[in-house]
Amino acid sequence: MSDYVFGDKVGGNQYKQTGDHNTFTVNNSAGVSRQELDAAVSELRAFIAQLGRDGAVGADGTVTDPGAVVAAVESEPGRLRALGQAIAGGAKDAVLSVVKDGVAALIVALVARM
Repeated sequence: MSDYVFGDKVGGNQYKQTGDHNTFTVNNSAGVSRQELDAAVSELRAFIAQLGRDGAVGADGTVTDPGAVVAAVESEPGRLRALGQAIAGGAKDAVLSVVKDGVAALIVALVARM
């Protein structure tokens, strides 16, 4: 069934409408696919490995140089494209459940605000 608009209803969902010239954006995506989640996790693990080689992250995933981690994330936003898409698709908790290093939460938080 295609979406329909009547009054303040779009599809079968009702939205509060106040004022004139309102715009509704409806995204009924199924979420993040398994392949997209795998790509995001692989991307995050590779990025953490690089940070480890650079000395910003310890072997156990602890952040040894927070400034370097922030700078690396902000200087290469295109490198974490799959991660950003997974977070935007609602898979933040899924990514963090797979990659449990301490630095992962910091990177995910930084990417989420970009």
